[in-house]
Amino acid sequence: MGNEQWQFEGGAFHDSLPNGRSSGRLEVSPVSIKFVSDHGEAEMPITGLQTELGGSANRMLFLKHSDCEGWTFFTTDQKLMKHPVFAKDERLAGSRKSVNRTRWMSRASAMTLLGAIIAIPLGLWWAKDPLAAAVAGKIPVEMEQKIGDAAFTSHAPASKLIQDEEILADFEILSKPLIEAIGSKRYTFEFHILEDSSLNAFALPGGKMAIHTGLILKAERPEEVLGVMAHELAHVEMQHSMRNLVEMVGMYAVISALFGDVSGVAAILVNNAPFLLQMKFSRDHEREADEKGFEYLTKANIDPRGLIEFFQKIQEEHDESGMPDMDGALSVLTTHPATDERINNLKRLIDSQKNSGSYRKFDLDFKAFQEKLRNRLNK
Repeated sequence: MGNEQWQFEGGAFHDSLPNGRSSGRLEVSPVSIKFVSDHGEAEMPITGLQTELGGSANRMLFLKHSDCEGWTFFTTDQKLMKHPVFAKDERLAGSRKSVNRTRWMSRASAMTLLGAIIAIPLGLWWAKDPLAAAVAGKIPVEMEQKIGDAAFTSHAPASKLIQDEEILADFEILSKPLIEAIGSKRYTFEFHILEDSSLNAFALPGGKMAIHTGLILKAERPEEVLGVMAHELAHVEMQHSMRNLVEMVGMYAVISALFGDVSGVAAILVNNAPFLLQMKFSRDHEREADEKGFEYLTKANIDPRGLIEFFQKIQEEHDESGMPDMDGALSVLTTHPATDERINNLKRLIDSQKNSGSYRKFDLDFKAFQEKLRNRLNK
């Protein structure tokens, strides 16, 4: 093996060098180690050579000899220790082990750092919903109401709201049992009938909800409308819309709000309130709202099959229309999980309950109510 193969980038310290230090190369032979630079040369015998690790993370190898007073050679290339001269020297066995251990620890540290760089973003991504839920829970209900009001104003103009007192009184007969069953300690729900032919309904942070006239007139019985309402109100109670908004402002703001004042984030949320109804709920949020809505219906003794029937009605209309997506259809069906899956999940919940089928009867002629609403729209 030629000597040039045992040359290493390195340097030396000595008072004779410019500023006491110079870079160059170290040349290892069977009898000595030589420092060569533009500023001169120096040589240390192998016999009696002293080695020491130092510098950041012990990555520097320092070489000294008692016969070379004031001189210190150094290199960051720890392969120097593999030279046969050092490999045969039992006195350097400890240094070799130290070098190997340092090299292993450096690699392990690098892998740990790389793992952390990858794991932290992934961990934040997986934890984004719990973090968003924690921040949403810290936002005062008054601020939620402000956010809901801003979104409602942008999507439900006053000119399109049904103001007929008789129609609204009839609708209250339908909605009251559901509201009592929910028994919300945080929200005071407020219902509006919105003149819109689409089969839709939406509930907003703070408790405001709009039911489109198209949905009411398409239903065969009141339980279908109440099923949709129960699902949408479950989104409100579980703060799904708020959590979507919180996630939208970014993880830095989320973490800042979680460990500090939420007022700054809340102000951003109010400004972004109009985007609420453009956001789609996640698969998990829809499933949670289905199950919580089912719970509300059964607690109110309202036939939960109404929600399934309306799901099926919308699905049939969608299939007949030939539309590639569900735009314009009921909001609870525009997102995952797929409608078939959600219908099957609800059927399993119904099969598991012990109700004999004696559900609540409403003191309202639903067909007459629909006709009254239809006449009002035709004026």
